[in-house]
Amino acid sequence: MTLELGDHVWYWNGQVSQNTDIPRETWFPGCDPNDRTDYLGNGKDIYHFVVHAGELARGRPHMRGYEGSYAWLNNNPGNITGSPGGPDYGQYPGKFSWHNFLVFPTWGAGYAAIAALLHSSTYAGLTLAEAFAKYAPASDGNKPQEYARDVAAAAGVAETVTVDQLDDAQMVLVQDKITEIEGVIAGDSFASDSSELPPPVAALLS
Repeated sequence: MTLELGDHVWYWNGQVSQNTDIPRETWFPGCDPNDRTDYLGNGKDIYHFVVHAGELARGRPHMRGYEGSYAWLNNNPGNITGSPGGPDYGQYPGKFSWHNFLVFPTWGAGYAAIAALLHSSTYAGLTLAEAFAKYAPASDGNKPQEYARDVAAAAGVAETVTVDQLDDAQMVLVQDKITEIEGVIAGDSFASDSSELPPPVAALLS
């Protein structure tokens, strides 16, 4: 298999996987199948690579506080999710990362996608409180009430304001606050022909 733009690959100890999630039970037999963070002590040695034009972004997004968050790796500052056949927000078609995060070709495209999503019919008529209950549901471990409160405060409006009442300047403030909340942590970038790439990863590029 050859990696394409927008593809991702997990790497650990000479092994690679294009599974959406880390293949814990294959790589770490005996790990707790009910604990998604049980890597039998190997978590810090697992890396996630994402292919972009001329480069690979690398991070350890599964490790709290480590370099290379999903938002950064995927050029997706809003951590927007999608599904096959879903709306086109400028992402790489058909490419999805962990949690069905979309993968964008540039940071600017991912940033613009936040506004495009919020302007869509799914969100436009909702109050900010309603919008962020949908955008960042509690079922995903989020705190939607706090999220809406912080976004509204950043834009200088009430949580009862609807998304379609925001002007362009306020929407930029909303995009910036979402980017901050979602947690963008930079990782490392390597040229696609870099000798620093693990050989099993480099082999997938040829």
